[in-house]
Amino acid sequence: MKRIVIQIYLYMLAIFLIINFCLGPLFTMVIRDFYQHESESYWSDIVRGFYHTIEADLSRRPMADWENTVVELQGHFAFPITITTLAAMDTTESEALSLNKGDVVVQGDGEVFLHQIGHSGQILTMGPIPTREDQPEFKAKLQKIQLMFYLIIAVLFFGFALLWALPLARNLNRLSTAATAFGRGELDARTTISKRSSLSPLAEAFNHMANRIQKLIASHRELTHMVSHELRTPLARIRFNMEMMANAKKSAEREKRQDEIRRDIDELDMLVTELLTYARFDHENFHPPKEQLDLAPWLQELTTIWNEENDHLRIDFRINSPDTKMPALVNPRFLERAVRNLLQNAERYTRQRIHLTLETTEKRHLIHVDDDGPGIAAADRKRIFEPFVRLNQDEEREASGYGLGLAIVQRIADWHGAEVIVEEAPIGGARFTLRWPISAGATIE
Repeated sequence: MKRIVIQIYLYMLAIFLIINFCLGPLFTMVIRDFYQHESESYWSDIVRGFYHTIEADLSRRPMADWENTVVELQGHFAFPITITTLAAMDTTESEALSLNKGDVVVQGDGEVFLHQIGHSGQILTMGPIPTREDQPEFKAKLQKIQLMFYLIIAVLFFGFALLWALPLARNLNRLSTAATAFGRGELDARTTISKRSSLSPLAEAFNHMANRIQKLIASHRELTHMVSHELRTPLARIRFNMEMMANAKKSAEREKRQDEIRRDIDELDMLVTELLTYARFDHENFHPPKEQLDLAPWLQELTTIWNEENDHLRIDFRINSPDTKMPALVNPRFLERAVRNLLQNAERYTRQRIHLTLETTEKRHLIHVDDDGPGIAAADRKRIFEPFVRLNQDEEREASGYGLGLAIVQRIADWHGAEVIVEEAPIGGARFTLRWPISAGATIE
């Protein structure tokens, strides 16, 4: 707090001193040159009456008495008045010309005035005219006033610095307190700072970072818990089969136990593969390249390959669009992974039919995967995209999977700037839809 106040105070004081002692004289110099003519006219008008009075008095006297008359008049003036000739004066050519014309000539900054008495060639000078600044008493008072002025300015600047620093220091203290608490492990620690504060962007960035870290840690904790739970069952079966194999007396029994162990190992391998895939898509720095892709022939080829691999359940592929070409900017490998995961999910729950539909509207691409299975309740349609969520816990593992397939689809959709939603399918089961905006730069040659 003290450091902030002192820094702001010194900055303001330095700016004031620069303006006062550097820019002030420079400004005065510019103004003086600019208004020099106006200043001379001003002083000429002031002393013109004096000259008129003195000249009227001298005109009634012989020229020989003018000098004595001026000496007598000196007692009535607070500044010197003298009479001399033009030839004895140190004047410029323009000043001499002005004197011959009868004008009042101003020398210096309005300190000395010259005027020719009639056409006599005699010059009456007045000045230097003393100012109050030249008087010692006035100088002392002026210095005191200036000192008081600077003291008042210093106090005002300190007050301004304090008013400025108090909210800043308070907000910094809030931010520091929240950061310290977050560092101690209080992951829900946040800071509240007014939107009008200059620290508002920093506070928002901290809160955003804290939210992301809290979600990341919670996700990792949940994932660790889920993984340990998923690994426990196959490991327990492996341990049981190893004990049974050790006690088996017949070779057929031992081979059976070995086959079960291999299946459990394959299951573990598949689980680890799914976890690595999910972790890769869940990473913030995951940015695989995208390329132009015509969706219609690509999905047709994917359907053909799927039907060749799964001849027991064929997919019905349909295109619902008037366009013959449907360009999209995607990563074909990962989009295929998302579509295959949706097809595998539909295969688990369908009774007889799976429909794969490509639809393109004016603004969006849509890929629908429909099945005629039991469907998904509205309350579960968001939860199923969370990792390790399975809605049919009582069914066999082969039928229910690991609960990562749809979570991977969600990550792939997020990475493509798309969304995946669940609705009721026209054929009675569940409809999973991948939809994303049509890329402005997507074209097919």
